[in-house]
Amino acid sequence: MTKIRNLFNNINMTEGNLFTRIILFALPLMFTTIVQLLYVTIDLTTVSIGDSADSMAAIASNSALINLIIFVFVGTSVGANVLISEARGANNPEKAEKIMHTSLVFSVIAGIFVGVVGFIFSDDLLKMMGTEEHYFSKAALYLKIYFVGLPFLMIYNYAAQILRGMGDSKSPLIALVISGAINVGFDSLFVFVFHMGVAGVAVATIISEIVSTAICIFILHKGKHNYVNFSYKKLRIDGKCLKEVLKIGLPAGLQGFFFSLPNVFIQASLYTIDPGNIALENGATAASNIEGYFNAGVDAISTAVMTFIAANVGAKKKENIKRIILFGFIWGTIYCGLLAAILALFHRPILQLFVRDEESIAAGYERLMIMGYPYFFDFTMALTASILRGMKRSTYPMVTTMLCCSALRIILIYTLFQVPEFHTIFWLYALFPLTWVLATSSNLVAIFIFIPKDLKKLDDKDINLEPALTK
Repeated sequence: MTKIRNLFNNINMTEGNLFTRIILFALPLMFTTIVQLLYVTIDLTTVSIGDSADSMAAIASNSALINLIIFVFVGTSVGANVLISEARGANNPEKAEKIMHTSLVFSVIAGIFVGVVGFIFSDDLLKMMGTEEHYFSKAALYLKIYFVGLPFLMIYNYAAQILRGMGDSKSPLIALVISGAINVGFDSLFVFVFHMGVAGVAVATIISEIVSTAICIFILHKGKHNYVNFSYKKLRIDGKCLKEVLKIGLPAGLQGFFFSLPNVFIQASLYTIDPGNIALENGATAASNIEGYFNAGVDAISTAVMTFIAANVGAKKKENIKRIILFGFIWGTIYCGLLAAILALFHRPILQLFVRDEESIAAGYERLMIMGYPYFFDFTMALTASILRGMKRSTYPMVTTMLCCSALRIILIYTLFQVPEFHTIFWLYALFPLTWVLATSSNLVAIFIFIPKDLKKLDDKDINLEPALTK
């Protein structure tokens, strides 16, 4: 047991069997996402049983917007991961320490700002999404409470990325498992005992976010095997470090925004195909939840590759970087092949975990069939973007996502989708794989053009891989 546990502790990302170590690093990341999704599912189930179907729909109606926020927050925190990985690879603890403390101070400021703005404009955001009137008030209540807890979510994301940058992907998972168990307990207490409905679920979420944040900060402060340790006395913003973090993190955060923004419009467009068809909406929600689990592995492998590349940039190990890129594609092919087999063999029992009636199951499978089988292209899009970010070229994949996954999807929704022949479920969902292929192609062009040049720069004493479109 001790040997197995040690495999996941502070993984060396520049030496040894990198093929195995990438997946050892990725597995806790994947389980972290799965645990998060499980608690969302439990939230929905609890409020559905303990309150009403309207309450479940009210929480589900916030999913696209909340996912957008999470994508942005996780994206902006990527800068801390990349730079600490690079500093560790270069054996520069002084820089890693400055990046850690700067990032945590910034996370507090940004979390408070976004939380206040989101709380004020909650109703307007829900109206923009076309939220149904009969559960609008519940949806608004849930969203406002959610925004109150946003600073803790922001701090957790940065703390988790800092730990991952130091080679520790296990601790954020442990923090989430503990906080998630607390979340489930308070869900039951607030909904079944105090009959608080959506408000109870939202408050339970905030409590769990506080717990996960506290655990990660404690590990950063007291961890025996940390590359650098957190100190309250050193909490200050270093202007140069913040600039570096934002050069990578801000484009990655904007990429998350541009990736998720069309989902708000797609969710609103779904209501126009067959207004009032609850089975269609429930099937789409079920399939979307399942896709979230699918995406856990995609994000985990991509993040692992990004982190390993950044560490080897710091260590100036060019051959390792080439191997890591290849290993990422191999692991992604294996993973997406397994997903396709699971989808083909077990789609019905998986969908029945979320919906029971035949119409909803059929609606859910239609979405899974259109988006699930070509999921490899979603993986290649995520992986190629992570490769570029690991080499500190964060701007290019952001622009690619903005053009292919955001602008093009929205344009097609308001043009082609409005034509009666194309105003169907198939064409609405087909927007996803179409844009995945286009974004992957664009990122691959950037990799073939820029990465060889960046690898040559590793021979120089001063590494200066700017996140620019051209260099």
